Amino acid sequence: MMLVFGAHNCDSSRKVEVENLGCGAGRIRCLECHGTGKCQWPVEMTGLVECVDCKGSGYILVSI
Repeated sequence: MMLVFGAHNCDSSRKVEVENLGCGAGRIRCLECHGTGKCQWPVEMTGLVECVDCKGSGYILVSI
């Protein structure tokens, strides 16, 4: 488990499960799209688009 901070002012935190990839690298589900690879951004748009944070993969790499 890892405590991650997010949002624009970095005051939001939550615990996420980390997959250890070895050599100090880990993989977590994308915080923006929750692992789906699709999100609605900006909010004014209609329909889902590829998530910018994870580039549609659903995962983000982190240092552990």
